[in-house]
Order: sequence, then structure tokens, then C-alpha cells
Amino acid sequence: MKSHRFYQMVMAATIATSAIVIAPPAHAATSFPDINPSTEEGKAIVNLAERGIISGYPDGTFKPANFITRTQAAKILAGILHLDTVHVKNPHFKDISPTSENYGAIAALAEAGIIRGSNGYFNPTKQITRGQLSKMIVKGFDLTITDDVDIPFTDVVAGSEYEPYIQTLFANNITKGTTPTTFRPQSYVKRSQLASFVVRAENTQNNVTIFANHYNQDYIFASYGGIEPAEDIFTWDDEMEITDSVTIKPLKEGTGKLVITGFNEDTEEFTDIFFLVHVKSVDGKLQTTLEEVNEADYAENLPLNLNETDLPFTPTEVSIQTADGQALSSADYAFESTDNAATLSIFKDGQYLLTFTKGTQQQEMAADVYMYDFVRSIDLYEITDQLTFTSDYLSFEPVQVALENLDDSSDPTHQVPVKAVIEGNTLHVTPLAEGNAVLHVTGKNGQTTYLYVEFMKIAGKWATYYDLYDDTDEN
Repeated sequence: MKSHRFYQMVMAATIATSAIVIAPPAHAATSFPDINPSTEEGKAIVNLAERGIISGYPDGTFKPANFITRTQAAKILAGILHLDTVHVKNPHFKDISPTSENYGAIAALAEAGIIRGSNGYFNPTKQITRGQLSKMIVKGFDLTITDDVDIPFTDVVAGSEYEPYIQTLFANNITKGTTPTTFRPQSYVKRSQLASFVVRAENTQNNVTIFANHYNQDYIFASYGGIEPAEDIFTWDDEMEITDSVTIKPLKEGTGKLVITGFNEDTEEFTDIFFLVHVKSVDGKLQTTLEEVNEADYAENLPLNLNETDLPFTPTEVSIQTADGQALSSADYAFESTDNAATLSIFKDGQYLLTFTKGTQQQEMAADVYMYDFVRSIDLYEITDQLTFTSDYLSFEPVQVALENLDDSSDPTHQVPVKAVIEGNTLHVTPLAEGNAVLHVTGKNGQTTYLYVEFMKIAGKWATYYDLYDDTDEN
């Protein structure tokens, strides 16, 4: 039977300080004595310096704590966006002329609708605030406004001018706040902050983010779907397994399958949402798009290797009946048999009775066919009203058996699924109800083992699966 996915509820660590970019006087250095290149901030600064978008001061330093002006921010943003700063229209700002510093960048941003000034002024020498920069970043990178995402920043006023832009930056993992609960929209932007802010924003151009609240979930996590996971086509940030958003990052062109599992705290239920992830190269850059799909429409059938089951022979034929006694059409399954191997695939979910044949040998089995993360699989069960275990299977003579407590106290309908007794040197296990049981079996010389037993009813018959695991396997 399908085993439930193991869910690990881990909340994200405290949100770290956000960041942004700088423009300084020209100096061609790409490493700076006052910058730690191993940090995210340092890597962003080196990244932009190597590309000629930012530079240090004549003394070789970067001065990361210095504030950045509006004209410097305009120069850097125009550079990162590859705007034409030569063939521009005059924005007619009262404090800007064609001879002004960074005139081309300011005019290009105005022409693109990224800036508009205030009362006809651009105020180029004023220091730019974090709120102002949030608006420039969202408009510059053409980010879709995400104003339905809750932000943790208590200093961002609801309905204020910059709230939707800050929400959008937060939703796209471009800002994390100056503290876990503050954004400080009126604070000035430091040179070091601007660098990482812009690099993060640039990275969103080929990523796509899935938000838990868009699907009425409190938390989500991602997993690959399909028989061959698309690990080389796309990935995501494994550092936050359980979170309120998952950002999918492209690696190469192709299409892969993705499963997003959500958890709703009110209902205490998990929900699976299924996607195809399409990665294409557009203008030399990888672009990611998500297509939400019905899992069954893109299911892959995983063949069951019958040589790896408890069948006593390799079958040459199989007949299959549905749980209501109807013969399964040959179009709904595939059976392949060679001299020493046989495989079976069933293309419809459900429970079945199977009869395997090889010459005069015949064996009836039950099957549960289910879909899990885009893969349709078969679990094979032995049909019996009682299991018997001797030293041939247990490796010792059993003298004592105890039923491990798997009782779900929150379920008033729970029943003990099996009865287990030892008669002579044989352990007998009989079903009492559908479900799973773990038996702790002890031998006469103190040996111990654990016996996992599962019983279910298929077409009115008891079907079972069992396996041994020792003490070291218990965890």
C-alpha cells in the first residue's frame, strides 16, 4: 500500500538584513579591502564590479556604509537593466539638464516609466530611501505586484505608497527587512545594501516563486515528480524545506515535473499541487514558467519487476480481475516475460486480483495500484487468512511476541489490526481489521526482531504484506 510521505515541519530561520546597489566615482578594482567577498553582500559587490556596473573609490576602498544618492542609484539601475542611455528623450526635470551627471541614465529611466520625479524635480543629489528604491526596483525589473502577501514589517503602513512594492520585493525574496519585523522605508540606502538588492532582483528574472497562501496553505515544500526526477532542469533552495514560498530556479532547457505539498493549520491536512516546469532560453537567458496540471494526465507507469516479489516462480502469463470481478482489458495493462524475468504495469488506479501462471504452477496475488508524485506504482500482496512464521523465516525459534503500540488515540474507530500467538515453535498472525502492525518477536536465546505486517481487504479477501527489520533498523 502507498506509504505516506514523511513531512518535516521546519520553519525558516530569522530573516536577515536586506540589501541594495551603488554607484561611485570611477575606480576599476574588483576587490576591495573593506569588503568580505565570502558574504552574500560581498559576492554581489564583486559581481557588479566585475561587470563594470559599480566601482570603488580612488583609494581602492568601496565604503559600503556610505549612503547612495538618487543619481547614483539611477546610473546603476540603468546599467543593470541595459537601458540605452545615449538615445534618450529629455525628461524635462527642472533640476536636470543634458550636461548633468548621469543625465542619460536618469532620462532612460524616466522614458521607461521607472521614475517620474516629484513636482517636476528629480532631486539627484538627495540620498535615496529604501521605500523609493523598492518602487524603482519593482518597476525596473517589471515585477508583478504581489499585494496579497502578508509582510512581517510593522513599520510599513497599510495603504501607503510603498507598501505594494515592499510586499512584492518580500514575496520575491529580494528583501528580508533590516530586522525580522522592520523594513525602515524612510531610511537611506547604503552602498553595500544596493549591491545585493539589485543582484537579488536580477536573479528573479529567470526564477518563479510559488506562494503558500495562493493555495490556501500555511506552509509548502517542494519535491520532484516522475520516474526520473528533473534535477538537472530546475532546482530550488533546499535550505528552507518548509516555508511560505518556494522559488524554482532553472538550470537548463527542458520540462520537468514538480509537486508542491502544502499544509493548512486550520484543517491539519496536507494538499498536493502538481506542476510541469518549463525552462526555455529567451534572448540567451533561461526563463521558467509553471503549468499547473492534473497529476493523472501526466502519470508515468512504473513497471513492477516480478522477480523482486515473493512469487515462487517467474510467470509466463497473468490474468487480472478488478475488485468487482470484471476482467481487466488488455489495453489497461502490460505484461512482459522472458526466460528469467517478467514485468507488469497496470494503467488504472485501483485494487485487483491477479493470477500468475507458469506451466502447471499458479499463484493468486492481490495488487494495489496507486499514483504518487506523477508515478503510478503497484504494491503486490499475498492472499491469506493467516500468516505463519517459523525459525526458517525468523532465524530463531520464537517464544514471545508483543504488539507495538501504534494506536492513534485521536481516532475513536481505531482497531487492533492483528492477533499474534505462538504455538509450539510457530508464530501465527491473523487479521482482525485493515491496517498496519509491528510485532516485537523474541527468541528462546534472547534474540529479537521486529515484524512489520499490513493487512487489507481486496475483493473480499485478506491481502497481506510483511517484512522483518532488526533493532538497528527501527529508526
